[in-house]
Amino acid sequence: MSQRNISLSIFFPAFNEEENIRATVTQAQAIAEKISNDYEIIVVNDGSKDRTGKIADELAASDHHIKVVHHNPNQGYGAAVWSGVQAATKDYVFFTDADLQFDLSELENLVEHVPQYDVVIGYRYKRQDPFMRLVNAKGWNILNRILFGLRVRDIDSAFKLFKRDIVKDVPVKTRGAMLSAELLVRLQRQGVVFKEIPVTHLPRLKGSPTGAKPSVIVRAFKEMINIYHEELGDIRHIMLSKFVMLGAVNTFVDWLWYLALTRSFGVFADHLVLAKGVAFLIGSIPIFLGNAYWVFPKGSPITTTDHIKLYSILAAAFFINTAALSGFLILGFNDVVALILATGTSFVWNMSVAWILLIKDRVRIMVYKTA
Repeated sequence: MSQRNISLSIFFPAFNEEENIRATVTQAQAIAEKISNDYEIIVVNDGSKDRTGKIADELAASDHHIKVVHHNPNQGYGAAVWSGVQAATKDYVFFTDADLQFDLSELENLVEHVPQYDVVIGYRYKRQDPFMRLVNAKGWNILNRILFGLRVRDIDSAFKLFKRDIVKDVPVKTRGAMLSAELLVRLQRQGVVFKEIPVTHLPRLKGSPTGAKPSVIVRAFKEMINIYHEELGDIRHIMLSKFVMLGAVNTFVDWLWYLALTRSFGVFADHLVLAKGVAFLIGSIPIFLGNAYWVFPKGSPITTTDHIKLYSILAAAFFINTAALSGFLILGFNDVVALILATGTSFVWNMSVAWILLIKDRVRIMVYKTA
């Protein structure tokens, strides 16, 4: 596709950008005229309290290529981005922020990669932000990679070009700062391949950023947690976290009964390994119930084979736990210290073998739920 033939929507989420919006739109007009015969420019005024909305309306009145979407009240960055996507009418959609921290002429570099790629992302190779924002951004990228498997260098870079048809109907649920990550996760899981290229990032000269506000950060984490548990979380991570929680309950019950037996009954005080065995068996009850009704999702009941595996794991854990306690006592450890070490030994066993024999297999069964 030649650059002049691209059908292009350019939009800007804007909140209190009266000092920047006119220059931003002017730059967009210049690059749009250069690369497209069919373009539109959209300003999404996200409930600005300054003159951003008024200036945007004036610009729209002077050029039929420009239109404005108003939010009242402010709905958040993600909501502004999504409104821009929904308002776009051209074949390709490009968005960037209205703060002049990107060189809009570099949009040409993104356009060069269509139609070979449906999503082209400009990553900030020398990001001009305060140190703590850089640290936060790095941590955010790592967290999204761990939780969702999202392999993108600069998730929240506001310099992205999409083919409109693949984006407009994506069922994104977040409307805060999590939206960019959620959108990319959903596209990645649809098999969309991203093209990433370096772009220039400039220091903000006018206006104030809002991305580092505590309320914005808290909302982003809430949205991340919600979509992780509701739909997008890696089944393996969710099941593993539930298994860990059950292990914690098992440990609490086990230790409570061990201390009660050894401190209240002479026979158990004289036979610590026996007390540990009884306590372990009692503590295993939550494991059986929890795995049957909580760890394994509805719609994929535990089979007879699963029960056999579970019983085998717990039986082995019983012998490992009691044998470890005996060994640590023989080495001269205090019985409480020996209890902790023995529990740790059996817990590592439970986690490792349960993953291999139970949870990993169950992930394959659940693939149809996430496809």
